[in-house]
Amino acid sequence: MIIDFHAHPGYEQDLPALRRAFRRALAAADYHGVRWICLNSLADWSHSPSPGAVTRGNDTVLALMAEHPDRVIGFCYVNPRHRAHALREIERCVVGGGMGGIKLWTACKASDERVDPIAQRAAELGIPILQHAWRGRPGRRSGESTPADVAALAARHPRTMIVMAHLTGAGEPGLKAIAPHPNLHVDIAGGEPEAGMLELAVRLLGAERVVFGTDEAKITQRERKLILGGNAERLLARRLGR
Repeated sequence: MIIDFHAHPGYEQDLPALRRAFRRALAAADYHGVRWICLNSLADWSHSPSPGAVTRGNDTVLALMAEHPDRVIGFCYVNPRHRAHALREIERCVVGGGMGGIKLWTACKASDERVDPIAQRAAELGIPILQHAWRGRPGRRSGESTPADVAALAARHPRTMIVMAHLTGAGEPGLKAIAPHPNLHVDIAGGEPEAGMLELAVRLLGAERVVFGTDEAKITQRERKLILGGNAERLLARRLGR
């Protein structure tokens, strides 16, 4: 089974337009044999969205989950700068709405103590956090996490399952920064393919800590199965009823 662990419904702001965009994404998933799509909305795509924008974005994902209950696993996007609202959204969307994880983006760095209540709640619920990260690029937002920031979060919360997004954005130094933390994984979404990076991640982290993959990589059949879906099934066990 293939699971796309990191997807967005689109850049539109209204639900009908997002539905149309997602239908195209679903057709592509069908073509490539992707069974589940883990979907999160980044609200209005601003650096630090308001509680209202966050709620509206999560409502969009809840609607797409309801329309495609056998294909979509929602991730609850929250802004750690708004602690009370973030925790309420987790209760509403995960506990009440059946979402399978939490998404964090660029409102503040993963090393910021404002992320701690969210990480603690994720551990209590047994769900993963998908944390955006990138290492050293021009125009970095002040709240954008580096792999070192994500490693700091993993060290403070060893019971919390964390998936650091963007393998190619981490590079070899980023992989080495997260390697000591067994609760920390990496996904390969959202970057240009780079020959040898997936193999490097498997070598430095182990195949059990890499999420989603490509048949072009020089890895074993067992490693390929883990990366394409087996690891995601383990991380999403609560949502999938495993």
